[in-house]
Amino acid sequence: MALRPEEQYTEGGHLEVSGLKKAFKSARVLENVNFEVKPGERHGMIGVNGAGKSTLFNLIAGDLKPDEGSVHLDGEELTHLSVQDRVLRGLGRTYQVSSLAKPLTVGANLVLSLGDGRLPSMLQPWHRALDNQALMESAKQFELDEWLDETVDNLSHGMQRQLELAMVLHRKPRLLLLDEPAAGLSPRERDRLSATIRELPSEISLLIIEHDVDMVLDLCDRITVLHQGCILTSGPPSVVASDPQVRDAYLGYADA
Repeated sequence: MALRPEEQYTEGGHLEVSGLKKAFKSARVLENVNFEVKPGERHGMIGVNGAGKSTLFNLIAGDLKPDEGSVHLDGEELTHLSVQDRVLRGLGRTYQVSSLAKPLTVGANLVLSLGDGRLPSMLQPWHRALDNQALMESAKQFELDEWLDETVDNLSHGMQRQLELAMVLHRKPRLLLLDEPAAGLSPRERDRLSATIRELPSEISLLIIEHDVDMVLDLCDRITVLHQGCILTSGPPSVVASDPQVRDAYLGYADA
């Protein structure tokens, strides 16, 4: 099932996470996690390595199933749906490690975003598919239009991140999950990524995991801090940054 290029972003993107618990053997990774991302909100999640952030993302996206708890998007429960079904219901996601088809060209990768990722859409002639006006506009928006015949392996890490975003956004998601999108980027590439995120349509809700705290504080309306598998606090960036618990547990300084 492919989204039609002429479709516009729809209002929504209200994520509700309730009572999520996850353990791997005897190791408890998440314990009773509750939070929400409101429609159109830019929501950041921070925490030290091992706090459970990526596990939480995998539960929301469907790569993992929770031991307990539920995930709802715009009132519809997603908890037991596959990754593909969640995509079709408006959830988009990028990964820490690139999921691009690197031996293929930029143009061929872009065409994959036209379909549902199954084999038939991978076999269609991508040059013909690139006649699609919306797809070409996406390529220009992300400064990829001059690189359509280049294999992804030959792109810089920053450009690969831009390609991933272009592919995800072409599906018109209502909720976008970004998992450490700035990891490994140069300062210039990071600035370009921040600008791209700022320019996202207001109808898209955003949940971002990122170790660059300054970037999260600058981009987000609300910050949630995950600590040892539990929500430590959540609130506006200025409130979270000044919270003594957050400073002790994450930001690395006890007195500002």
